[in-house]
Formats: sequence, C-alpha cells, structure tokens
Amino acid sequence: SNMVRKEELRKILKSALREKFARTSPGEIRRLSLAAFGNLLQLPALKSAETVMLYVEMPREFPVTPFIPDLLNHPARRIVVPWCEGDRLAIFSLVTSDEVKIGTDLDAIFAYRLAPGAYGIREPRESLRLRKEYLVEPRQVDLVLLPGLGFDRTCRRLGRGKGYYDRFVTNLSRRVPLIGVCFDEQIVKEVPTEPHDRPLDYVITPTRLYAAEPDSAE
Repeated sequence: SNMVRKEELRKILKSALREKFARTSPGEIRRLSLAAFGNLLQLPALKSAETVMLYVEMPREFPVTPFIPDLLNHPARRIVVPWCEGDRLAIFSLVTSDEVKIGTDLDAIFAYRLAPGAYGIREPRESLRLRKEYLVEPRQVDLVLLPGLGFDRTCRRLGRGKGYYDRFVTNLSRRVPLIGVCFDEQIVKEVPTEPHDRPLDYVITPTRLYAAEPDSAE
C-alpha cells in the first residue's frame, strides 16, 4: 500500500539526511543552501512576493534561514514562519525588510522572537504568538517554501507524516506558489501520492529547479 511505501521511503530518506549532515561541514551546508537560493531567484513569482513564508529548519533539514538576509533586500517584504497550534499551522511574522533597513541585527531578532519548542525546533516565542502585530492570515501569504523528507521531479512531496502542511495548503489560494527545498540526495524517482495530494509548483535543490509543469520554468 501507499502508506507502507511512504514509511519505507521515509526511513531511507532520514538515513540519507543523517549521512549527509555527518559527512558535510557546516560551511559546505551553508554554501549548498545559498546555491539553492540562487535557483529560487530564477522564479519570477519571487520578485513580486511581499509575504514570504518559510520554515525554520530542524536539525538535519535543508536550511533556508540563510536565505533571509537576501530575501529582505526587497523594499517591502516580510518573512513569516509557521508554528503548530493543535493540529494546524498558524503563521507568525518573523522579520520585515523595514526592520533590517534600520540596522536591527537579524540574530538579535531571532533570539528575541524564536525559542526552542517541541522536538527542539526553534519556533515563535509563546509570549509573542498571539500579539496582533505578529499574527498573519493564510490569505496574506504570497509564496511558501516547504520542507520535506523527499520530492520527485514532478514536484510531489513526502512529508514527515503528520500532515500539517497538507492541511495548511488547503487554506491557500491556488495562485500562491508552493516551493519545496531540498538536497539533491532527497530527489527520488517517485513519491507515492493520494488522489487529493496537491503537488507543489516547484522544487529547488542546490543544482536544479524542477517545475510541476515542464514549460512553466522557462
């Protein structure tokens, strides 16, 4: 069954990620992250996106927080991140380009606004989550970068099995590009899917940009 195939694939990919991090220096991981960012820059949708949602990577997950300084070189952008509220993802405004323009240090912002939560993942500080200035509605998001254990060339995503992102994307407009980010080692021949799974629009790796519609990456 698909469930069994997904579990098998998750095991294989988790072990591939363990390997990757064990044999790759932090400097090289950062270089790979910025190489993937270079591929993200090829997407016209990024230029107009004002609210960009990304994830704060877990240990042994493809890092996208190194994208943040460059993403903020945009006149009116904010970076938002998800947090788990019960069984759904809520959205938190992490940093805006205005804050960086006035010279606020990104590390200081992260230290104040993020704290280690479940599974040791840095997530929005509980005392700030429900404050009006940090709350973001799904309809305000223009572009989403998603984590995953594996992806295939048709932009199907294999998550960790908790379904948070699957439930979340049902609240988004279809025009919001969904972009998976991963190492080349996480691209598999085929991710088993259910009929209701929405494929992503793109998947970026340090060396490639895959588009769900073969012609839309032109």
